[in-house]
Amino acid sequence: MIFVALGVGMSLPWLLFTLFPSLVNVFPKPGPWMNKVKLAFGAMMLLTSLWLVTLLSTFIGFALTAVLIAMVIIATLVLIGKQYGRKAVAILTALSIFVVGGGLIIGSVTADKWSTPLVDDLQWRKLDRDQIPELVAQGKTVFVDVTADWCITCKANKIGVILQNPVYDKLQQSNIVLMRGDWTTPSDSVTQYLQSYGRFGVPFNIVYGPKYPQGIPLARCFDVRRGAAIC
Repeated sequence: MIFVALGVGMSLPWLLFTLFPSLVNVFPKPGPWMNKVKLAFGAMMLLTSLWLVTLLSTFIGFALTAVLIAMVIIATLVLIGKQYGRKAVAILTALSIFVVGGGLIIGSVTADKWSTPLVDDLQWRKLDRDQIPELVAQGKTVFVDVTADWCITCKANKIGVILQNPVYDKLQQSNIVLMRGDWTTPSDSVTQYLQSYGRFGVPFNIVYGPKYPQGIPLARCFDVRRGAAIC
């Protein structure tokens, strides 16, 4: 159903023009302005691509990732300069600075309204599902966080829930054992663990305890102020 919905959404403009051909008259006439629009959208795609490249730092290291990003930026500007001239390079650079700067400003202004994460000094163990029954038998409560560096939702879950009180304080109690499953790189053990609970993506959080040795999978949405699931 997901792919059907994607297909319908992507083909919707064509279907509308087929049913109502007169809609073509609503669009502006083709002209040089299209090249400027193309550059604007290209800049946004370039910034998105650069962010995706930063995810390689986990695999190839920060230094090599930074060199790769610099090479991509320089090559892009050189090619644009040859094709469209210095003015286009200046426009693209200004647009990129505007988008990145605007995003940083908006993020800093809204950070306090959304959440200010605490220092991540929680003591995480590597996920080992065989140890969980032993720890629970000792009266421990085990909190499992399955995450990945490339997962935006995981980062939001970490900043907005795990590193917020009262969750953060509760996770530091002496009877709490923290386990983290890292799915940044392919891991058969983590994949099998997720599939055993009918999950095929991250983030995934579950809590085990003496009263609930089989675990309680947690919802992905929380009321941070109350520390309670709301969805």
